Amino acid sequence: MRILKQGGIPPMKQQITAREVHALYCPLTNTKSALFLVAFSAWETLTGWMWLHKPLAHPDLVELPFFIIVAVLLARWAVSFTCFRERLVFGLVITYLAVEEVSTLLLVIAGPHVHLVRCTELVLWILCLLVSLTMLLQSARTPKVELSEQQAATQRQLRRNFVVAFVLMITIIVLLPLVYFLPPGWVQWITRLFSS
Repeated sequence: MRILKQGGIPPMKQQITAREVHALYCPLTNTKSALFLVAFSAWETLTGWMWLHKPLAHPDLVELPFFIIVAVLLARWAVSFTCFRERLVFGLVITYLAVEEVSTLLLVIAGPHVHLVRCTELVLWILCLLVSLTMLLQSARTPKVELSEQQAATQRQLRRNFVVAFVLMITIIVLLPLVYFLPPGWVQWITRLFSS
């Protein structure tokens, strides 16, 4: 009702600039973003330590496109975030993804050096954890600033975009195993089901 009294619905902004994304989610000023990075890095450090003496997984070509998409998205976000420590964290995560996939795909070469590969992955996550802890400390010391109307609208639009992307990812995660485990000839079965 209040929007109608103010003269209608304000026009929706189509593109969010990288500067606006950085201003909203910079871990050096946003404690929630920094806390997320610390929690994620701590989790990955713990799992890296638990997998330290385990053999490498066999190559799975289904995971390869997923890792490529994640690496491309991380590289794009690294460009959006301008602070050195943020880019360092993104670079460490991308390096981890590259080491993980290359060592898995080249299992014959990396097989005898499993311990070295696992130690490298663990060191990358420990570095990421240390950098994200420094960002958390700095964001806790930074005073909170109220968002302007435009920044609040941008944040709402980012949240909506995140929800849409999250629903799409969950749908893909659910559908891929279903398609993978369907019996041979499932296309003909579905065609017969809908044609009758």
